[in-house]
Amino acid sequence: MNHFTIEGPLNEWIVLFHGTGGNEYSLLQIAGDIEPSAHVLSFLGDVDEGANRRFFAPLKAGTFDRADFDARIDAFLKDWPQLRPEQATRITFMGFSNGANFVLGLLEKEPAIADRVVLLHPSNLAYTFTEGSNAQIIVTSGAMDTLALPGDTMKLTKQLEAVFPNTTLKLLDGAHGMTEQEITYLQDTLR
Repeated sequence: MNHFTIEGPLNEWIVLFHGTGGNEYSLLQIAGDIEPSAHVLSFLGDVDEGANRRFFAPLKAGTFDRADFDARIDAFLKDWPQLRPEQATRITFMGFSNGANFVLGLLEKEPAIADRVVLLHPSNLAYTFTEGSNAQIIVTSGAMDTLALPGDTMKLTKQLEAVFPNTTLKLLDGAHGMTEQEITYLQDTLR
């Protein structure tokens, strides 16, 4: 999976996973708003859906291709030990939509992969969390989101809370997109 890094003076890392139609630059501004001095490691999804990039195959007629999803999660986890910053004092994984769903797949298999996890507008795709960690998990949802329904996001949050005790959900005004209110919330919560 293609990626790039931006060096920062703090030994803190923010690892980014964009949403469908985004790219490795899509979440840079938000990462900078949260911690402008952090190192950034940003990934580009390697699945094409027309002109859009994703981290795993799109749903077909509402059906989730779990085999494709698991294969892509396993491939990332195989490469992660070589990419993981050895001396990082804190690692934050942040994903939006498809990227958030990909991060949830990582949490299924490696619940302690990051110190903090920010899931921006994730979908509830029948994940199974058998183990958790003390990682801080922040989930956001838009009250008018028609792609990642807020009710489903609430159910997902309850499932996460069962094994990740430091999980919080923030329901915001808006639809399936980032708002200034959401960025301000993340700044206040993550600083």
